[in-house]
Amino acid sequence: MTADVARGRQHSRQLKGRLYEAAQQAIKQYILEHQLNAGDPLPTEGRLAQELGISRTSVREAVKALESLGILEARPGVGLFVRSFSFDPIVDNLEYSLLFDRHTLAELLSVRKKLEAGYIEDVAAQVTPEQVRVLRSVVDRMGERAALGERPAEMPEEDRFFHRTLYRGLGNGLLLKLLDVFWVVYRRLRHQANVEAIDPVRTWENHRRIVEVLERGDGAAARAAMLAHFAGIEERIGRAVGRTERTDQGDAVAP
Repeated sequence: MTADVARGRQHSRQLKGRLYEAAQQAIKQYILEHQLNAGDPLPTEGRLAQELGISRTSVREAVKALESLGILEARPGVGLFVRSFSFDPIVDNLEYSLLFDRHTLAELLSVRKKLEAGYIEDVAAQVTPEQVRVLRSVVDRMGERAALGERPAEMPEEDRFFHRTLYRGLGNGLLLKLLDVFWVVYRRLRHQANVEAIDPVRTWENHRRIVEVLERGDGAAARAAMLAHFAGIEERIGRAVGRTERTDQGDAVAP
């Protein structure tokens, strides 16, 4: 292959990539300009190509990409529609990316910690007796299961419900969705990253402490309790990363 041919092919790929990205942007702009909502239909690929002034091939490739991102939904025999917003594609992509970067799991937890520690003070300022009652019932259930020797991994729904109950009263739907993203990805990858399970009694005590300071309406103490809760998880992830790195180094020097 001559240098000119190689350069020509490279230029062709670059041009194709730019057309592909431009087609995606054009379709998203079409949705915005026409104020389409979830479930609204779009024109056919041929009609889109004509209206947007781009090739049908570029439209087809862009549609496939936007489907994978959860923006569009192609219904066979029916047509193309705007899809309801979902974090599922983000969760799936995060899980895939974390297969190659174990440090991202620690970074993901750090973001979640900052979110929860930041918002817990708002919770303390407006927590209701009913909310405290529900949180206490969840903590009591955790205590019962911990007394039976059950590991935290065996009571994920209590833990998840506890954290959702904390912030539901703030009326911030995006916060709840983000916490769900962190939760799902962490739970999927905890075993894969060989993160050891925390002591169930410690888990129960951490959550009990959070409820106690919330009941007093002490925002600063609630923040401190939340940070202490996440400190244990960060320690376990740090040890898991360290073990993996030592294993990798051992493999690298092995004959």
